[in-house]
Amino acid sequence: MIFIWGKRSYGSVDRVGNAVIKTVFGHFWYLPLFPMASYYVNLKNNAVFELNRLHKLSALFGYLRPWLVVIFIFLLVNHHASVNQVTPGMLAMALMLLVFVASYLLDKKLRDPRVGKLRNLMERHFGVALDPHACMVSLQIEINEKMQETSTGRLDDSWHTQVLKDPFADKQSVELAMLRARCDQHDKPLQKLVFDNLQRLA
Repeated sequence: MIFIWGKRSYGSVDRVGNAVIKTVFGHFWYLPLFPMASYYVNLKNNAVFELNRLHKLSALFGYLRPWLVVIFIFLLVNHHASVNQVTPGMLAMALMLLVFVASYLLDKKLRDPRVGKLRNLMERHFGVALDPHACMVSLQIEINEKMQETSTGRLDDSWHTQVLKDPFADKQSVELAMLRARCDQHDKPLQKLVFDNLQRLA
């Protein structure tokens, strides 16, 4: 008997632009068993960017969706009912179908529109819709280099904070400053400043 196991991604959620979040699971016969890590996945070239923590919703749906399909098929194959007879098996299948569809609707409802706007900015400037605040590897070097291209002088370490506090800063500088600030993941006052500046771009 052949056994199939390995790693595979499940739980696609939070699609913005060209990127989604997926969670890699250890699987047996393609059924997810345990989550290992979550990633942003660029749908154009399949490039991946590891998240700094497991994405709970992706992990939940990574379990839920495949197992619901398997149990649904099992019940369907083994279901026997007379015409016009409603059985517990039929109710269970209807409930599983409802939960499966609801997982996609819930995914859309729980998305943070502010993070969605920031991810759209990342796609516009760097080609992939991710949020630097959630990434394992800091993207500050790439963002700094992009800002340096349009600057006449050398950037200091706090350039992004200065730009966000400058009411006369140009739009592109504000956008890059917000993305750079999202790299400072543990600076809560700075993150609040980022979301305040989103209103300037509206």
